[in-house]
Amino acid sequence: MSKLSKLYGKSGGGHGGGQGSGDSLSFDAKPVLPTSHRTPRKNKAAAWWSTLNAPVKIVYAALAVIAVLALVLGLALGLTLGKPKEDPSPAADYVPSSISGNRTSLLQPGYWYTAPSNGTNFAWTAASAQLGSFRADSQGVDIVINTTRTFQEIDGFGGAMTDSSAYLLDRLKTREVRLYERVMDFMFNNATGVGVTRVTLGASDFSLEPQYTYIATAPNFTQAAAQLNDPSSLLRDFSLDGTQSSAYTIPVLVDALKRNPRLKVILTPWSPPGFMKSNNTMDGGTLRTGFVDVLAQYYAQAAQAWTRAGVRPWAMTLQNEPSNLAAYPSMGMDAPTQVQLAVALKRELAQRGLGDVQVWAHDDNYSGWQSAAQIVNANANASAVDAVAFHCYRGAPAQIAQFEAALQANVSKRVHMSECTGTGNPANRWSGIQAWLTNVYWPVGVHNARSVVQWNLALDPGYAPRLQSSYCASCTGSLTLSSQSNPQDPYVTYNDQMFLTAHFSAASTDLTRVGGGQAVRVAADQGQLYSLKRTDWQCLNWLAYAAPLNGASLQQASSANGAQVQRRLGLVMANTCEDTKNVVISSDGRRSTFPVKQGLTTFVWTAP
Repeated sequence: MSKLSKLYGKSGGGHGGGQGSGDSLSFDAKPVLPTSHRTPRKNKAAAWWSTLNAPVKIVYAALAVIAVLALVLGLALGLTLGKPKEDPSPAADYVPSSISGNRTSLLQPGYWYTAPSNGTNFAWTAASAQLGSFRADSQGVDIVINTTRTFQEIDGFGGAMTDSSAYLLDRLKTREVRLYERVMDFMFNNATGVGVTRVTLGASDFSLEPQYTYIATAPNFTQAAAQLNDPSSLLRDFSLDGTQSSAYTIPVLVDALKRNPRLKVILTPWSPPGFMKSNNTMDGGTLRTGFVDVLAQYYAQAAQAWTRAGVRPWAMTLQNEPSNLAAYPSMGMDAPTQVQLAVALKRELAQRGLGDVQVWAHDDNYSGWQSAAQIVNANANASAVDAVAFHCYRGAPAQIAQFEAALQANVSKRVHMSECTGTGNPANRWSGIQAWLTNVYWPVGVHNARSVVQWNLALDPGYAPRLQSSYCASCTGSLTLSSQSNPQDPYVTYNDQMFLTAHFSAASTDLTRVGGGQAVRVAADQGQLYSLKRTDWQCLNWLAYAAPLNGASLQQASSANGAQVQRRLGLVMANTCEDTKNVVISSDGRRSTFPVKQGLTTFVWTAP
């Protein structure tokens, strides 16, 4: 993460320091103690004690014992009060409900609702869509859903399991395993939970100190260049052992995969080991000349190691924000180098039995769309690049269309939103949800993004843990978890990002595991002869999805047999009006009226 999100306005933090000035003190010379010619205190005390009678001595002795006891108790109390404040017991914390991911539950019609205020959070209501018989006309229809007009397949919605996020979740597991299990059930259930997560291959700006790679003892910088003909010798000390990946991230992801075995994991490097880079450090710099093949082997070896540890990657990006050379783990990488690395990485993955792992290029801001197009066009024949990933910090989602228009004839690439963060606390949760929808979910959805992945899944109330050099001192997580450094009560807070993930996941659930297919975005247009007031359209926004119940692809909707359902539909609607709007929906010609309350609602139903 490099630049702060536009969602809540820019803010940031810095770290400053300096050396004090003054006289230099030396502690080398031994001080000379003065010589006293007075009577030693020990002898005076003994003489005084001998003058006292027995009862007085007993009184003095008792007072001395009381004084010692008081001193001991005072020290104990002081030590107790001086301890860092412990975060509260999380045993009874609230966790939003979720449904089972079996076929029966997934096909149940109803809606999830999140109110503007913090009283109703992703609340489920079972309700029939009550679709009428087929009608060819659109008189009085507000939204026309047409599942024959399909757009991008949906790979999922989620957030990044950074080292910081995994550390906090692992700490929760240690403190209160029952709450941890409930939180993980909500976050990673296979019906409404996180479907895609991004993890850091080595340290990022949201890792714990110190920085790390998977080669603890790096080769000599000068000698490394002489060993390029034997890359394995440069990587012989490769290991995940003792890293934050093995201590926190992988164990938490293994728990997540138990809940959703189809969870898609994206591996993203912030920086390779310093000896591979121009500046011999993890911060900034570029890849050294001749090190493309070594880097490809390092990445592929990491993917293999993660797989053996129980977390098989679904995709890998070539480099996080290659245009950003920062004072934390980062590396610059131009388009030609990304082209070379993509080809080499594909080859190395295939040799390790990981040929189906996708390789994504760019992984940077919208504003760099020309570089993304250059990479894809150069790789058009090699097909080494499977997708292009964008970040939200510079430029605008509309530049995705410019990227697509710049591709060579008959060339297309999948598009993903791989990172975006909220910063600070919005005035209220509803304003935060609206900001995310306006700046991210609505526009990237209509520009064919197959996934939306937020930044940290969890941080503490101090926007931590993070490296001291991290640019973002106010990034928020999907969850806020209490920590010893920054305690809060309740222990877990569910932020706007988490509920957005749940709403969009619920609408676009992949039915492959229950005999159906992957969800796709479908046409959902404003009706020409609508029944709503003209002013109502100013405060209504939506996206629609559909997934086949049987088989991998949507079939033609039936206008005759209304009893034989063959698709599941999901409609995410935001109402920023001050009252409920009764919206007439046409689902492939079959109508119903949906009461859309102020807030965010996801409707789901089945249809012929």
